[in-house]
Amino acid sequence: MSNQPMTPFAANPFVFIFSALILLAVLVYFGWGALDRAGLAEEEAGAVVTGKRYYPPGTTSRTNIVAGRAWTQTDATSDAYVLELKVGQEPTATAVSRESYDSLQAGDSVRVRVRVHRTRLTRRLEVADVLR
Repeated sequence: MSNQPMTPFAANPFVFIFSALILLAVLVYFGWGALDRAGLAEEEAGAVVTGKRYYPPGTTSRTNIVAGRAWTQTDATSDAYVLELKVGQEPTATAVSRESYDSLQAGDSVRVRVRVHRTRLTRRLEVADVLR
């Protein structure tokens, strides 16, 4: 045995390289999202409500094995109110408050005012706010 000091590469280079790759993947993912969405100019547009979706609250559970014993955890999900809109000829959807959801009807030719922006890289249309 030698008396040389232990370095990160001498112990197990796979762990160091794998950790660096995971960190790089996380930075690329969040960097892409920031570049795609940050600082976009919003504009007002007219939209037609084409549909409504309601997702009720619920719970999901998962079981983990910890020290040889089963450990069950539950996660609560809140309800969600989603409006399907058509802005120009492009369909999109957005989550809204319950009041907005109840006041608008799908299939009506009710035009609503929305604030929208288009992402830089993926060119998706995103609704920032429903103005009514």
